[in-house]
Amino acid sequence: MVAAYSLQQYAEYTSAVDSSAQAERHLPLSAEAQPTQVVRIPGLLSASEVEAIHELHAELKPQLGSAGRTGGNQAAAYRNGKWETSYLSTDGLFAKHMPELRAKLMETARRVDEENWGLMRRAESPVVPRCVEYHTVEPGGSLPYPTHYDAGSLVTIDVMLSNSDEYAGGTFGTLECDGSMKHYPFEKGDALVFVSHKFHCVSELTRGRRNVLVMELWEGVERECAHRCERHTGPCGHTARASFWRRALSDLASDL
Repeated sequence: MVAAYSLQQYAEYTSAVDSSAQAERHLPLSAEAQPTQVVRIPGLLSASEVEAIHELHAELKPQLGSAGRTGGNQAAAYRNGKWETSYLSTDGLFAKHMPELRAKLMETARRVDEENWGLMRRAESPVVPRCVEYHTVEPGGSLPYPTHYDAGSLVTIDVMLSNSDEYAGGTFGTLECDGSMKHYPFEKGDALVFVSHKFHCVSELTRGRRNVLVMELWEGVERECAHRCERHTGPCGHTARASFWRRALSDLASDL
């Protein structure tokens, strides 16, 4: 079973690479993305909207694809420490349950892009959500790589779902062209909108729990698969069950 699953994953990867080559040919290169600035929108979401996202995640979690690291699983994700990602976009559930909020986030990203970068005007097909993610970070969790970026996407919008007094550490930062690390205020309900290919990272969380909603927009198909898809076009068969097996194999690898 493990061998068959691994072959399936490799086939999906090579197909995704082939389908992405055309769609990504005019995405901003790192050199173009780095001078751009993150745009902070204080209080984009109300307290009731934030609470509704928490409730939706709690209700849907058994149905969602996921990825992440827990205390006993350190091979399961790119991030370090305790960092769990649930894909609210699995089976289109976020769009079905929260169409107004989906539209609000998309319109915000489009407006910020139009006022600052004009990336969506360069797109040759509709710009739609690639994924909607609910992140849970606990002590030890971090995204420590200063040159991390959201490859393949155009614009990313992050929304803080936690009060700043509920955790310590977990600071969002961007590596600037002069080599400095820029940090941003990020309070509950705030949004940070940025060019996806701009380098960004998150410092280690030292106390509490930090929840963030992330939506990436890309030029391609609005995905309903249970992961952060690499296929701009064509079908993707990655289900929540496939997500479970991927994590199970990662658990096995971390024990070796």
